[in-house]
Amino acid sequence: MSITVKCTRSTGDREGPSINDSLITSTGDATSRGKRWLDDNYYLVKKRSLKVPHKGSNINPTDWITVSDGKLGLNSQKLKVKSYKITITPKAVWATMETEQYEEFST
Repeated sequence: MSITVKCTRSTGDREGPSINDSLITSTGDATSRGKRWLDDNYYLVKKRSLKVPHKGSNINPTDWITVSDGKLGLNSQKLKVKSYKITITPKAVWATMETEQYEEFST
């Protein structure tokens, strides 16, 4: 048995091709595969590496953060954290994050 995935995004006004794959055997598999297809085909992914002072609790990979920085041209931009590492130096505690920012391709 296989499940056919019908990909829609935003308000459902755009539809991707149906995905028919015998390896998709559950709703969770179908959702993951459809999301991956949309991410790969409808969004421009900008990867950013940020080094900031560590404050408070840890941030986990897959968390979303909001960043504002005039030098980077970010104004309340949402970034998805892919990795988070704390570095302790004699003078400060730093957090280094690898992040992704998603923007829709112009149509």
